[in-house]
Amino acid sequence: MDIVRTDFPFISLSLVIPALFALAVVFVPERFIRAVSLLGAGLTFLVSLCVLYLFDYSRTAAVQFYEEYVILEELRVKLSLGLDGLSLLMYFLTTLVSLVAIVWSVRDRQISFRLREYFFAFLMTESFLVGVFASFDVLVFYVFYELTLIPMLFAIGVWGYKLRLYSAYKFFIYIFASSLFLLLGIASVAVVHFTNKGTFSFSYFDLLKNSYTPGLEIFIFLLFFIAFAVKTPLVPFHTWLPDAHGEAPTAGSVVLAAILLKMGTYALLRFNIGLFPDATVKLMPFMVAIGIITIIYASWMTIVQNNIKRFVAYSSVSHMGFVVTAMFLLNHEGLRASVMEMFAHGMTSASLFMIAGFIYGRLHTFNMENLRGSVKFMPVFAVIVATTAFAAMGLPGGSSFWGKFLTMLAAKEYSYQLALLVLAGGFFSAAYVLFMLKTLFLDVKEESILIHFTDVRGFKLASFVMLVVPILVIGFFPHLFFNMFEGSIGFILKNLLGLE
Repeated sequence: MDIVRTDFPFISLSLVIPALFALAVVFVPERFIRAVSLLGAGLTFLVSLCVLYLFDYSRTAAVQFYEEYVILEELRVKLSLGLDGLSLLMYFLTTLVSLVAIVWSVRDRQISFRLREYFFAFLMTESFLVGVFASFDVLVFYVFYELTLIPMLFAIGVWGYKLRLYSAYKFFIYIFASSLFLLLGIASVAVVHFTNKGTFSFSYFDLLKNSYTPGLEIFIFLLFFIAFAVKTPLVPFHTWLPDAHGEAPTAGSVVLAAILLKMGTYALLRFNIGLFPDATVKLMPFMVAIGIITIIYASWMTIVQNNIKRFVAYSSVSHMGFVVTAMFLLNHEGLRASVMEMFAHGMTSASLFMIAGFIYGRLHTFNMENLRGSVKFMPVFAVIVATTAFAAMGLPGGSSFWGKFLTMLAAKEYSYQLALLVLAGGFFSAAYVLFMLKTLFLDVKEESILIHFTDVRGFKLASFVMLVVPILVIGFFPHLFFNMFEGSIGFILKNLLGLE
């Protein structure tokens, strides 16, 4: 894996800017808190745009903008930061969605107290997430991975809805307990490296060269898998997610669905498939089965929900099933589908949760029965709802079309029966999205209640536009995104085939 060092510390700057502005939020007068937070997220997003522009797309398998700082010399622990094509996409998703969440929060009436703590939590979350996707030292990755728990715990527990404390505790216990398996797995791969080479190392580049006995490789693979399956989440590890989403504030749900869930799928691809190729090939049928079960079970659970936030939460579980199914098909189209669906779902899930939050601001309920016809007198909002929903459904021209379509192509390489199972999952996705659209657009509600609604505007409209535009760009110009990560998935496939 080639490394390209940088003369300018773009990645560490992306880590530091939101952290510095989070610190500034603590000290500035309260009337400036929103402006300072917007400036911090905006500057970080501008840095990510510079990185997108300067990235060498002819070498997407190489780790570019690489920086390295020694933390603990004895164990060779280093702050190793860089971006290949895969992490570049997740890094850009992080800076974009973090900015969207803060723009949304500026005029969110639910966020009317403890503003310093609220914006501090979201800015620190952005900093930690950049660390997650840019780290190439597995121990440092683990530290950032765990740190994202803390601000999100408070975001749910302090600014959430009625059952916020229960949901926050459940979220923390599930993720923290599962992360202990990851810590044991990281210790195991470091010990294996010491056994093979005579030195400890947590560097991803060094660990790629580890050799394992078959039983040990499967055992360590499963340690990593349990942690990431809970984070993703996959059935049956998913039960924390609907509670967390159902009670989180809108911006919390946006960050949780769009970025934090991708930590799990990104790590499955980067570490499980990247570091343990032999175990991956052996366990592939079980992983694909778990993915398909997740798609179908979560789709059924989605359509029976009467709370729109839990509806969107279960739909997110179903989409993560598509990502994992595609990933573990272990062919070129499958890996392309999984990465594209990760990014596409980040856009659509964030928009769907903002749609739920916007309607709640008008009707003060998430109950689907009470949302009937609620977009009827808001034409701009209605267009946003339709665009987001059709994209999430997987219609051509929408962002999720390419993920679902390529997953079916990847499955067909094995059998038509497997492709039909994936197709059935796509059918269920269409069914529950159409049910939501029927409720919001076609069902009858007393018009005197709806006619006074003001359409989406201002900061909330800006938040939607920042998501809807990429949704359409992905749908109509997918090659722009495929070009970002083709080299990265090529490297992973070569590693699986033992060609490197």
